This record gives sequence, structure tokens and C-alpha cells, in this order.
Amino acid sequence: MTALIESLSLFSNIDDSILDEIVLEFDKVSLKRKECLVNAGEIAGVLAYIDSGYIRMFNIDVDGIETTVWIGSNGKFITDISSFVFKKPSFWNIEALTDCQLRIIKRDSHFQLCKKYREWLDFENFLLSKALVSLEYRMFVQMNLSAEERYKEFFKKNSLFFNDISLKHIASFLGMSAETLSRLRKNK
Repeated sequence: MTALIESLSLFSNIDDSILDEIVLEFDKVSLKRKECLVNAGEIAGVLAYIDSGYIRMFNIDVDGIETTVWIGSNGKFITDISSFVFKKPSFWNIEALTDCQLRIIKRDSHFQLCKKYREWLDFENFLLSKALVSLEYRMFVQMNLSAEERYKEFFKKNSLFFNDISLKHIASFLGMSAETLSRLRKNK
């Protein structure tokens, strides 16, 4: 629970007494490797904080090709935002890449806290802003950097991912084949 409290305190101005109440709304959940938190087509009913492990968000197209659009590790929050907020079926699968420990808050509890505490609503706005910035940056990188530049940029920020995550998932996230990623790693 300490990591969650530190993350909430780091990015928000929530009073300790309110923070104590908010943290009580989070339940501890374990996911095994390859277990899904959300399946495409379902409503994302939880917002999860990653205590430990790696999670990815991905889709499978009509030809069975998986495309990873996000990979997260400890200290990050994850949900399908459009599904969580608007109660629409999720486009995405959210799957554990390793065994994971999560703290989850249910959708209804989250929105009750938003109504009750302005500070929690401000925190939600911060999370949404971070998600938008991350999406914009990802779009810019995909459109403007070569495969080699994308790899170098990703490795610089996420070198530990290469110890625990399959190269095929990292390659998919970077918009390249596993063979291309392997070749780039050898030329490093």
C-alpha cells in the first residue's frame, strides 16, 4: 500500500485523512502471467495501480495479429480509459506479461470519490492528461523516428523491460517485427 500512497502523494495535493479513505477503496489483486485484467469486448470496471510486474494493453486484428499499444510496470496506472469512463466495450485486452501485484479500484467507487473529493477528481484529470501526453508522444515517435531511433529511445527509458518482457511484445509496441528488433539490438 505504501507505493500507492507515495504515487498518489507525489502527483496530487490530497490531504492525508482523505488519502487514507481513498486508499481503503483499493483492493489487492494478483494476476498470473498471461492472465487478463480486461478482455476486449468487456467493460473495464476497474482502474489498476501496478505494485509489481509488467502489464500490456493490446488488440488482436481479424488476421490474428497482436499489436501492443502500451506496456507498464510498477508505479503506473492502467485501464481502458474510454471503456472505464463511458461504460463502452473495451477495444483492448489488458494482460499480465509477468506475475503482477495490483491495487484496483472499482469504477463506481472511483466516481463516488470524484464526487466527494475535488482532490481525487484533480488526480483523475492529472492521470488523463498524462495518458494524452503519452499518446501524443507515441504518435509523434511512430510518425517521425526510424525503427532504430524508436528502439534507442525506448531502450534509453526502459532498459529493464528487456530483462522480463518478450522481445515480440516490445517489437510490437515499437511498430516493428521481432526480427528487426533483434537485428537492431545486435548492432547496438
